[in-house]
Amino acid sequence: VSWHWVRAKRYTRHRNVMISLGSTLAVVVTIFEIDVRLAGGAFGLAKNSALAGTAVMSASIWIHLAIATFTALLWLTLIVVSLRRFPKPPAPTEAFSAKHRFWGRIGMAAMTLTGLTGIELYVVLFLF
Repeated sequence: VSWHWVRAKRYTRHRNVMISLGSTLAVVVTIFEIDVRLAGGAFGLAKNSALAGTAVMSASIWIHLAIATFTALLWLTLIVVSLRRFPKPPAPTEAFSAKHRFWGRIGMAAMTLTGLTGIELYVVLFLF
């Protein structure tokens, strides 16, 4: 949806959607992390899985955590830098738009990988 707003040159909407999604995701992930840690961490949640203690389980957890951490840091950085570099109201600039576009695409790919590895991790943790 946010990408659609950029393509339609609705830059303020794009900015607002990204800030809203980023803020919501920060709250949800924080609550989720608290819940996971109270359950003994990802490996604590995995103790009842048939794959507990295996290389598959460990790799699934660590790969997902690495991608998710990279994605969160990228998204936070891109939002903060973009708020500082783009004019108000937001509009493309020669100095920053190409970098924003590049890192935004990396962020979309990283978010997709985070979701896919999260689904894979759910399957490994709870369906085996």
